[in-house]
Amino acid sequence: MKTIVHQLSTKSFYIPEWEIKHLFLGTFNPSGGETVKYYYGRPRNQTWNLVSKIFNDSLNPNSKDFFEKLKAHKIGCIDLIHSVTCPDGDISNIIGHGYSDSKIINGSVKRVYNTEIILDLIRTNPNCTIYSTWGKGSTIKDWKKEIEKIKNITPLVSPSLVARVPAGVEKYEFMLSNWQRLIQP
Repeated sequence: MKTIVHQLSTKSFYIPEWEIKHLFLGTFNPSGGETVKYYYGRPRNQTWNLVSKIFNDSLNPNSKDFFEKLKAHKIGCIDLIHSVTCPDGDISNIIGHGYSDSKIINGSVKRVYNTEIILDLIRTNPNCTIYSTWGKGSTIKDWKKEIEKIKNITPLVSPSLVARVPAGVEKYEFMLSNWQRLIQP
């Protein structure tokens, strides 16, 4: 068995310590996987393109002023999962390419959740809106139990370019329409 921690868990921004009006909840960024500078940092993920459009600002995790802009717009991010423990044979499914949530939210992987940290963030920022970016999520029992502890989550269409959208619909426009309808800057 191997434990894989969140790759950002040692960073000062892992838990946002600024005022938050918009809290985005993702799933998991594994250490040992593709390195990112901040949440939703993989090229196939459209989060920062969508948020930039909605907030009419350029929010790019690779820019020098990224954290100032996050703070100015009162945006924070955190993933629901802090670490996973999996059989050695499943490691490549978790830190490999694709980062499918089904590889980390299943019966063979043990998860340690950030739920209490998220609930503390909500208590500290009582007027924030909580958004999930995991689409429909999972039906696995412990995942659902953790989600139920967090009240009033606004589910957003997954920002991943590999996520499914209705046939005949342009992916980015579908995502943008959903996010614009649900996020009020």
